[in-house]
Amino acid sequence: MTAILTDRDACAFGERNPEGRGTILFISDHHRNRIPASLNNLGLSEAELAQHIGYDIGVAWIAEYLSDRFDAPLVHANYSRLLIDCNRVPGTEGSIPEIADGTPVPGNLGLSEADREHRRIAFFEPYHNAVRRRMKAMEAEGWAPITVALHSFTPMMQHNGIPRPWEIGFIWNQDGRLALPLIEALRTDPALTIGDNEPYSGRDGGYSLNQHPEAAGHPHVGVEFRQDLVATPENAQKLARVFGNALEFVVSSLTL
Repeated sequence: MTAILTDRDACAFGERNPEGRGTILFISDHHRNRIPASLNNLGLSEAELAQHIGYDIGVAWIAEYLSDRFDAPLVHANYSRLLIDCNRVPGTEGSIPEIADGTPVPGNLGLSEADREHRRIAFFEPYHNAVRRRMKAMEAEGWAPITVALHSFTPMMQHNGIPRPWEIGFIWNQDGRLALPLIEALRTDPALTIGDNEPYSGRDGGYSLNQHPEAAGHPHVGVEFRQDLVATPENAQKLARVFGNALEFVVSSLTL
């Protein structure tokens, strides 16, 4: 089988501040909308790849700001979620979508099991192996990393046109050590509408937090930023600063 990634392509994952001394580990599953040259944009236009179906808009700017502010390692996926979604169990619905929120993805049509496995090996596993390595390195320093998964969401549900009012939402399952005080802290600001397991619920699944910090018993939370509020570097940093202030307060005041 022809290799998907060549010498012209970036690595399947990226890192920032890998030797950072902070106790937080940031991860970003849908960080970029990059497609390797061999797959010809999966038959999509650049404009289509720049939409939310291709990646989490604004998250790269947010992640860079937070990683630098907290001197914290960041591990991120380097390719589009359309190749294979790093936050879904491989082989499940939506892992390699043939239609993404109403947009057909020609390069994902009629893939064989071998094709799907090739993508898992080329993109999914290297990213998650990098997360595991970084967690183990932090554990070796003597602390349980506080894992924060960064995402963004559309301001409106595409299929029903219902607006989503939250500026920031928190996603969690059974471990509320981080989510609950963050929600409480941010809800003290009357200008903010903060989602508790909104716009998605952490109880409905999600691969990365379940497989890494939850399985290890480490404190963790998923954070969702509304995309219309983080669509420029300036606005993304502004909302990241609001979240960062709450995160700094919570991490410094709680024994996690």
